[in-house]
Amino acid sequence: MNRIINPAIFHDYDIRGVYPTELNEETYFILGQSIATYLKVKEIAVGYDCRMSSPSLFKALTSGIMDRGTDVINLGQISTEIHYFASGFYRFPANIIISASHNPAQYNGLKIVTEGVNPLHGNFGLPQIKALAIKNDFPRASQKGKMTKKEVMDEWIKHSLTFIQPEKLKSLKVVVDAGNGMGGISWQKIIGKTPVEIIPLYFEPDGHFPHHLADPLKKENTLDLKKAIAEHQADLGFALDGDADRLFVMDEKGNMLGGSVTTAILAMWMLQKYGSSTVLYNAVCGRIVPEVIKKYRGIPMRVRVGHSFIKQYMKKENAVFAGEHSGHFYLRDDFFAESSLICGLLFLEYLSKQNKPLSQIVSALDKYPSSGEINFKTADLSSVMKAVKEYFKDAKSIDELDGLSIWYEDWWLNLRPSKTEPLLRLNLEANNKTVLYDKLRTAENLLLSLSCTKT
Repeated sequence: MNRIINPAIFHDYDIRGVYPTELNEETYFILGQSIATYLKVKEIAVGYDCRMSSPSLFKALTSGIMDRGTDVINLGQISTEIHYFASGFYRFPANIIISASHNPAQYNGLKIVTEGVNPLHGNFGLPQIKALAIKNDFPRASQKGKMTKKEVMDEWIKHSLTFIQPEKLKSLKVVVDAGNGMGGISWQKIIGKTPVEIIPLYFEPDGHFPHHLADPLKKENTLDLKKAIAEHQADLGFALDGDADRLFVMDEKGNMLGGSVTTAILAMWMLQKYGSSTVLYNAVCGRIVPEVIKKYRGIPMRVRVGHSFIKQYMKKENAVFAGEHSGHFYLRDDFFAESSLICGLLFLEYLSKQNKPLSQIVSALDKYPSSGEINFKTADLSSVMKAVKEYFKDAKSIDELDGLSIWYEDWWLNLRPSKTEPLLRLNLEANNKTVLYDKLRTAENLLLSLSCTKT
């Protein structure tokens, strides 16, 4: 029995854990062998992020891949959005990015896609790779694979700029906080290519994350952005997560836009640019999203949370755009993948067409008060979900598209089990703040009475 592989590093959407205790170079060598054995392709493209452990893990992973006779295309230090682009643009048989997204510095992981930017996940590919890694019994290959280097940055920037008309952007000021993650390398290349003044914050990739963690969901990580917007009298700000596949927007007053409002704005602009089309949004997005999609002659489609499901639905429906409340925004013409750079450029193009500040645009859309995500710890997810469903059985409607969504005339909630932790995630939205506070108190008291602990 192999003692090197910790089964807990396999998650629903990726492989991830703490370095070097939960995963290390030995782990990655075995993962390389397992991935190459499972995929049975001639070559695999591999890139890595700026974490301190990434270079040595890259070396170990690629050694394992080449040990099985599979060639490696070295993409160098890249972001996840570039990883997806490389997969779609160059049509590599498989792509791997070594990254742990927005997680703290001691984490690392990897994401895998096959040709056509098809992600491996908990129901496809990852269980088979996990079984091979745990068994750790690989026959000797007849010959080793070789490694070649591939530069993709110039093509990536050229591709990104095709989504807008650069010369027609206004001379807006935008502060971009990359948090010393991987997003800064792309935005640096955009400086001077449009009339927009890009004010860089922490563009230099640094795995120590010396200024703040590249996780904009936590308020403390957006304080520097807010300060810089005020100092430069900027029109808006962008905050990027560590691997640059998520975009968060802050208005000129230093207020962070909710993911539903950003989804609504981008959906509105994509429908104006491309005409009537299907637009996807996940089960946690607020009601403003389908309202805006319908208003601009789009066809709204509500889907499960998670990039693997969304990409699958987008391809099936040929959807022009998809948005998640968590800051993931997907584009049909970017190989159905998410990109903070391209969606940031599209947001700037939209704002350039307006004759009002972003805060005014947001005030017209941000009309449904919401709780934000509230987490509850429980030992028995299933029983709690059943009890909540029974408690609210008089609801106007109940669906289980993703977790449990309960709908009333003037409010609704979604209660969804986490894919990685023994947590229930509660989101509640209402027609006004009075109803919000009343129903939130009811929902929280119910969960506490069911032996849940608020975290």
